[in-house]
Amino acid sequence: MEIDQFQRMVARLEQESAAAPGRYRARVALLAVLGFGIIAVVLATLGFGLVALVGVVAALAWSGGGLLLLLLAKLGKLLFLLAIPLWYTLKSALGSLFARFPEPEGRVLRRDEAPELFAALDDMRRRMAGPRFHRVLVINEVNAAVIQRPAFGLVGFPRNYLLLGLPLLECLAPEEALAVVAHEYGHLAGAHGRFSAFIYRLRHTWSTIQAHLDHFQGWSAKLVSPLVRWYAPYFNAYTYVLARADEYRADAASAELVGAASAAHALKRVNLVAPHYQQYVEAALERADHQATPPPDLLHGWAEDARLRCEDATLQGWLDEALDREGHFADTHPTLRARLAALAHDAASHQLLPPALGGASAAQAWFGTGLAGLRAELQAQWASDLAEPWSQRFTHVQGEREQLATLRALETRDAGQELEMLRLTMNREPDVDLREALAAFNVVNPDHAVGLFLEAVERLKHDEREGLALFERAIALDPDATGAACERAHAWLGARGEEEQAEVWAERWRMHAA
Repeated sequence: MEIDQFQRMVARLEQESAAAPGRYRARVALLAVLGFGIIAVVLATLGFGLVALVGVVAALAWSGGGLLLLLLAKLGKLLFLLAIPLWYTLKSALGSLFARFPEPEGRVLRRDEAPELFAALDDMRRRMAGPRFHRVLVINEVNAAVIQRPAFGLVGFPRNYLLLGLPLLECLAPEEALAVVAHEYGHLAGAHGRFSAFIYRLRHTWSTIQAHLDHFQGWSAKLVSPLVRWYAPYFNAYTYVLARADEYRADAASAELVGAASAAHALKRVNLVAPHYQQYVEAALERADHQATPPPDLLHGWAEDARLRCEDATLQGWLDEALDREGHFADTHPTLRARLAALAHDAASHQLLPPALGGASAAQAWFGTGLAGLRAELQAQWASDLAEPWSQRFTHVQGEREQLATLRALETRDAGQELEMLRLTMNREPDVDLREALAAFNVVNPDHAVGLFLEAVERLKHDEREGLALFERAIALDPDATGAACERAHAWLGARGEEEQAEVWAERWRMHAA
């Protein structure tokens, strides 16, 4: 479904839902039934041939064995050739329906390892009257999520997983972390009503099916895949209005559990932790340019820096940006400002930073003496996963440094060598100002698209608008430069708040890609 079509449908359904909420919910229910009908029709269609074949054979056997023997003698080979593909088609369809998707990964927590956490979860479950968690996993992400995984692929008894990101818990107070968990659990527990909770889970089920279309193999794929590709995005768009309202109700459920103030502080702090952690990890990854193995202290270093010890201006900038940021067009989460307003959070305080953590973090309170061990385990896994690409990066960078040194040592260089030396300098020594050197190269080589592109990048890095004109010249010489030029121009203009001009470059990129 195209973005414009999606947005038009959502706008229309918002009006319909506001005017007649009961009728809208009834249509959602019928659409959900249609989804189950699609699965039933697929299976029935695929099984019809085999069932019909078995029925014919059974009828002939009942009417008289002689006729059956004669038919088998005459058409035995044909029946055999028909039965085999029908059987494998039905088997493939059933396999697609019951294909088990990967189990969420993470460090499994036992109750005896985190008694404070499990006590909080037990209290939350009792007060919110929801199902139990079958597994609680600690992950190395700034995230907390609740995932339902059916026992038999797309159907069957669901198992509930709680995923807790250790880097996030290092930055939240226990009641704030519980607010984040309660929001996710609210969807599962039906804080917005059983029907809405059912639709919420069904949206995720169809999204999972759509994301795993590769599981549909063989003849069944020709029937299943087109239906899924049509139905899943349509169901997602049609239920969007209900799902967005559910986000507000899940926030309300978390506020009822821990208080509106803690819920509001949690919403703000999550939007501060995410960019801070991204900045921290990017700085850590830059070490690959200088050391051969991943750092052994990533999570320990984050724990020391986890209380958002940034400049207030940086934190305020992140918060201001988050207040009105819209997510992906299919993201049902409202803006941070809208969610704070729904919690009856004073509008005048929306832009105020959350208070500094005064006591223990959620990670300290929930994991106690086992926290250091958890950090070490996740750190070791992170380093292991990253070891090969890290080594490749280190080798590549060392090769570029050696190549740069070789080019600089040449007494004379042709145009290609000169440009390669400038490019490598940009990569390996980003603090060097290359505007004059690149401009001089382009005076001598005015038809060199790469030289113009590199000068454009350098000009924009120094906030000079002339870079946009240089991109135009580079594109005129080499249309293949369009994508990269549009991406950089869009980012530069967007950072300056020139959204209309940025969109011009974005549209140009889309047209070129099409």
